Amino acid sequence: MNVSVYSREAIERIISDGKFPDNTAVISFYDPAIKHIDKDYTHVDYSGVCKDVFYSELEDLDLEVLKRKGYTYDIYFPEVDDMAKFIIKAYENGKDIICQCEYGQSRSAGCAAAILEFFCHNGISIFSDYKYYPNQVVYHKIFDALEKQMMYAKNRYYYAMDNIHKYISEINLPDKIVSGYQPENGNSVVDAKQNIEKYLSEQNRLFHSTESIINALLKDGQPIYASFTVTDIRFLHDIYLWNPYAVCTCFKYGCEKIPVTIWFRKFRSAFGRRTKKDAERKYYFPSKKFESFDFFGKLTWDSKRKMIDAVPIIITNIQI
Repeated sequence: MNVSVYSREAIERIISDGKFPDNTAVISFYDPAIKHIDKDYTHVDYSGVCKDVFYSELEDLDLEVLKRKGYTYDIYFPEVDDMAKFIIKAYENGKDIICQCEYGQSRSAGCAAAILEFFCHNGISIFSDYKYYPNQVVYHKIFDALEKQMMYAKNRYYYAMDNIHKYISEINLPDKIVSGYQPENGNSVVDAKQNIEKYLSEQNRLFHSTESIINALLKDGQPIYASFTVTDIRFLHDIYLWNPYAVCTCFKYGCEKIPVTIWFRKFRSAFGRRTKKDAERKYYFPSKKFESFDFFGKLTWDSKRKMIDAVPIIITNIQI
């Protein structure tokens, strides 16, 4: 995917010369402030050369100016999630992307840097080019929105605890963190998991690495909360039932392998048409093997068996 930056003048010259590139999507920023100066001002007209265009009427503001203009970081650039979906679709369809604003230096450069960093890990190529002055608010909002939309897309199957408020109270989290949580809505589950993990991480109450998890459990024997990805998976089955009731993995700790058992019986599907029979079975593991998933939940050390028992609260990105 080629990502390029253009000013209004440059792209209008390319359009008038009949040299607009094929297989290209466009993100076009235009400035509402100019309307006060020129009543005929509007965005660049791509109608004759490109069908895949996302227009954004956005003031070119940095973080320090937002408040003076009556914005907060959260309400500035409200269409960013829709733009992220547009970008991902263009990427999946193998299209190049043109980012264009009035002068081709700030908003469009910030947008291009975010796209390049997210997909190619080389957004620095825009920041290090002295002809650009990337808008960092635009950059961060687009990058975060791409990350969020990609998480939504990956989350086809997931586990979501219905009574999450029991654990919210136990962890002593503000209720607003899960105010939009709906177990049947995969996107809200992703948001809740991200919000909870961010809050706990900021307070140094969430553990991620194998070593930090085991050290925390062994320190005083108290349960902890952890977030990690599981790739080495074995299922436990009831002798009378085909569907598994737990997932086993292990943590490597020095020369030892510490068994970890994740106890749960249900999963949900974020997408797909469900029949009545599917709805009745949606709370149970499918017979297909899982390849990996992202776990968040409560871990307890069993000193007698020298193993870890894990109770999931939210599990996302179950890959089957």
